[in-house]
Amino acid sequence: MFLDEAALERAYHVLLSQFHPDRYAGKPAVEQRVAAQFCADVNSGYRTLLNEVTRAEYLLKSAGVDLEAAEREGVGADFLMTQIMLRERLEDMPVGETAERVALAEEITGHYHASRDRCASAIAESDWSEAARAWQEMCFLSKLLDAARPVE
Repeated sequence: MFLDEAALERAYHVLLSQFHPDRYAGKPAVEQRVAAQFCADVNSGYRTLLNEVTRAEYLLKSAGVDLEAAEREGVGADFLMTQIMLRERLEDMPVGETAERVALAEEITGHYHASRDRCASAIAESDWSEAARAWQEMCFLSKLLDAARPVE
């Protein structure tokens, strides 16, 4: 699940330079449409792979994991309690409390990294139910982290 982002960036630019619609300006309309669709697919794939949450989701779906069923199954009680506690702390925190928000964001980041690492290990071991649970945690924590970051 871990990715060499520099290699992804290089591959992305190579593909775009080869198939950018501007290179097909004088070509038949069919080739122009194919090039445009290919570039759209490359852009979509790049965005999916660049983000850890969407990358994990892609890997799980590619392995045939039913993420809707996993979401119905839910996360563990321990994580649920941790998430509730973190969310309550965030909701009780005044918006202008930058230092507190930074500290909370760092704490959430630690939980996120633990879930991400569990997800990666579970994917590597083909433990799909554990990977799906860890992915759900990543989704929750990613949203919570976005909300916790200090407003600039």
